[in-house]
Amino acid sequence: MTSTQEDVKNLLKCLFNMSPAYNGLVQMLFLLPQKAKALMGMYPELMENEDDLMKLFSLRYTDKGFMETSSYPNSLGLHLAGLYHSLFKTLMDAEGRRTLLKLANLSEDEFKDFDPLRVWIAISLEFLAKEDRDALKLLEVVVSKLSGKRPDEFVSWDEVKRSATDIKDFEASMSILKCFFLLSYESPFGIYGRECPLLLKVYSDLKAKMKEW
Repeated sequence: MTSTQEDVKNLLKCLFNMSPAYNGLVQMLFLLPQKAKALMGMYPELMENEDDLMKLFSLRYTDKGFMETSSYPNSLGLHLAGLYHSLFKTLMDAEGRRTLLKLANLSEDEFKDFDPLRVWIAISLEFLAKEDRDALKLLEVVVSKLSGKRPDEFVSWDEVKRSATDIKDFEASMSILKCFFLLSYESPFGIYGRECPLLLKVYSDLKAKMKEW
């Protein structure tokens, strides 16, 4: 293995070890914005140091009581959260993923043990199965609608909504799925295949597990 391959492999391992799945602070930053009440319930030990965290990571409260990362250019919180959003988008993109693993000289089977997106999806699905069944139901509908479509193909939210009539608060469930990066949609009108990580063949086992819940 060349030094470049070793460096990229070690980088991926480091990113895995400090990823939202394993680091509570990175996880909190990754999931922002969140209501203060929700943060107190999810991260009581972190929120005991609320003032210091807000200062160090350039966090702020909105008028509606949400904590969010500041858009200040040197915001450490913004960069940490952004790092994992960018990494996950790369791992969701077939070409980007292929290039990254090629640089690291890794097969998908070898990468499976320290794929940060894989472990995050697994933890998120387990959390939603316990805490928010509606969001999980909506995810199943979206996955079903997008299955068999190309990454650049699109399904409208209206079409999804017509098949998700038992969801109590459709918009709230959409927001939760985006917050957890189980759907990374940008458009208010619909979602593309490339914006749903569970459509990747490498995560077919997680998609099957989701249906078991």
